Amino acid sequence: MSKGKFYFSKSLEKGLKILSLFDRDTPILTQSEIARRLGLNMTSTYRYINTLQELGYLEKDAKTKEIRPTIVCQIFCNNIMRATDHLRLIRQVVDRVHAQTNISIDVVAVMGDTIRRLYNREAQETLTYSLPESSTNCLHNTALGKAYLSSLPEDRLIEKIAAMTLTARTEKTIVDKNALLDELRAAKRKHYVVSAEEYLPGLIAIGAPLTDPITGSGIGAVSFDFSVLQHDKNEIEAAYSGLIIETARTLSEVLPPGGSQNRGAA
Repeated sequence: MSKGKFYFSKSLEKGLKILSLFDRDTPILTQSEIARRLGLNMTSTYRYINTLQELGYLEKDAKTKEIRPTIVCQIFCNNIMRATDHLRLIRQVVDRVHAQTNISIDVVAVMGDTIRRLYNREAQETLTYSLPESSTNCLHNTALGKAYLSSLPEDRLIEKIAAMTLTARTEKTIVDKNALLDELRAAKRKHYVVSAEEYLPGLIAIGAPLTDPITGSGIGAVSFDFSVLQHDKNEIEAAYSGLIIETARTLSEVLPPGGSQNRGAA
């Protein structure tokens, strides 16, 4: 037996597994649900839950017996997130998708009207194009920008579009504000958007928004980029809409809470 296994704490393992059961889709659990999911008996489950309560990480409603994480647990998680090398985690997510698909991938944060690149991975042996490190006036004509805009609340989206100047970079760029609003509302329902040669002739991209892991507010976007010589819009949407949504969800979970202003570029 290695020294690591000899000093392994089963109790700590069980406590961490209990905390890991709670997420955005499962904010509340009961003792019996926790016991069933982890394959524990009720006595052991009660002991672990009680310990986490005493430490302040969980709370139990006296009437309903529902268990949920506390503000102490949130602060603890936030501190860990802030101590994490988020760029490394972003790279791991993007590199994994790239290795499986060999497609060009961009990840950006949005600050005001500026798109700031966090990480880019280009496809091999194919035509590619990547945005500059920092770009302005491209929220309306890129998949990245439109994906971010689609994450805004309706009132903020209307306000944002009203203040924008919709510059035509190509003959396919949408410059009508009502048409852009309609497209962004559709993107909000689908959770992704496709931009076909609106930023650059020959470039088609599909993008999805990145959201703050705590507040759920939009902070950036991820896109998959293709050449029209290799794919058309319908093929890209059919083949990659599910993957771009899943990639955006995964990236959002590894981003630090508190907004994009604290994130550096790659």
